[in-house]
Amino acid sequence: MPRGHLGIALGDVEGHGFGSALVMALTRAYLRSFATMDIELDQILSQVNRMLAQDLEHGRFVTLALARLDIRRRSLTYAGARHMPGFVLQSSGQIDHVLESNGAPLGLFPESKFFCQKEVPLESGQIVVLLTDGITESTAPGRAEFGAHGALDYVAAHHAESAGQIAEGLHQAARKFAAYEPQNDDITSVILKINTDL
Repeated sequence: MPRGHLGIALGDVEGHGFGSALVMALTRAYLRSFATMDIELDQILSQVNRMLAQDLEHGRFVTLALARLDIRRRSLTYAGARHMPGFVLQSSGQIDHVLESNGAPLGLFPESKFFCQKEVPLESGQIVVLLTDGITESTAPGRAEFGAHGALDYVAAHHAESAGQIAEGLHQAARKFAAYEPQNDDITSVILKINTDL
């Protein structure tokens, strides 16, 4: 992104299959185009939403978590389109910030409004967790769900591992919780570990 910022996006398309994959590819293309402009995250979401609202069939939509990491200032700005919340955790598992997605899903209403959350300062030892509902809605044979708490408990218990190891382990933990039943939804996570070298 402009000014040396790093953009982080995590999305989920309604439905499954080839058609949904095409919708996500289209969303990614629009997002990459607007992210090169020096505009705020809420404006990026508004522009992508207008384009998708013209392109998608009635009832198709995309949820999206969008963050901008300012490495120099050690801060994170966040906006969302009805995606599940993200979290900034201490290594103990205590939640320091909840990253809420208050906007409507993308592609439904061309004039939807989106809002940036207040900039979050990042401190050494914190972990940023962004998920899709494929993790939280992983379901055990008894119909219990892994849930956000299951995911955050896993992250806290493995906070000493690398971000890549946590992401892979979280995937495996969700699959194990579901007793390795056939996977009906995507399982995606973005894990950022804040350290003294940032």
